[in-house]
Amino acid sequence: MTWKLDCGAYTLFVIEDGFYWRDPDGYHDEAAERDWRFHPRNDEGQVRMNFGCYLITDGDRTIMIDAGIGDTPGGPPGMTAGLMPSAVDSLGIARESVETVLYSHMHYDHIGGSQRDGDVVFPHARHVFHAKEWAFWKSGEDELAKAAQKIMRPLLDQDRVDFIEKDTEVLPGVTAVESFGHTPGHLTVSIISNGTRTLIGGDVSNHPFQVEHPHWSLPVDNDHELAGKTRDRVFEELRQSGTTFVAGHYPMPGVGKIVTDDSLRVYQPGSPNKV
Repeated sequence: MTWKLDCGAYTLFVIEDGFYWRDPDGYHDEAAERDWRFHPRNDEGQVRMNFGCYLITDGDRTIMIDAGIGDTPGGPPGMTAGLMPSAVDSLGIARESVETVLYSHMHYDHIGGSQRDGDVVFPHARHVFHAKEWAFWKSGEDELAKAAQKIMRPLLDQDRVDFIEKDTEVLPGVTAVESFGHTPGHLTVSIISNGTRTLIGGDVSNHPFQVEHPHWSLPVDNDHELAGKTRDRVFEELRQSGTTFVAGHYPMPGVGKIVTDDSLRVYQPGSPNKV
């Protein structure tokens, strides 16, 4: 499914690339039933876990944020994935018009959808990452590193990749922001336009319970301490500024606000329009 969000001069499309169902028990040792209150459940009590990515356009210029998991092997059994390309097509936006794909980080569920059947999905796009991200993953030996290497090498060999080394504006008012911790070169994406403020969070947070408990890190966080500090800082900035927060692993569409409720900082889901 796809949702539409007004971001001033831009339209942000939230695209669900895929999902799977899992037992909430064992996800985090300290999580209680209340912490799963935002997640849909199936008849077996499993919760729906999502993979999101984003298209931003002003009608003339179009970019993607992350590319979803695609058909990369290694996901959970029964997973649905690789929905992004057809979702973009259904919007009537030519894939050839996408000029940039900006990636929050190099975990395969964010970069796997960059290619399909040996071809790049967005043939004219530059693929943008933080330099620290590739420096970390390019020589690793674990599963995540090998997946990143396999996906990245065709893009590098075809000279499609640009690396940034600081906060970088990719479109007027659309800025890649260093948000390290989940991975060494993790980026969030700030959209400030015509009085609107939106932050695409990447994996700065993987679950709504981290708004209340920012230091509840998950095994996928590379640096647990730094990830917790970054989350705490980002969520407090979002709360104070009233910025809309968009998170690809939150229950779809993963769009909401960070607010104070009974002295607690909590996630408040929004309701953007379905496309």
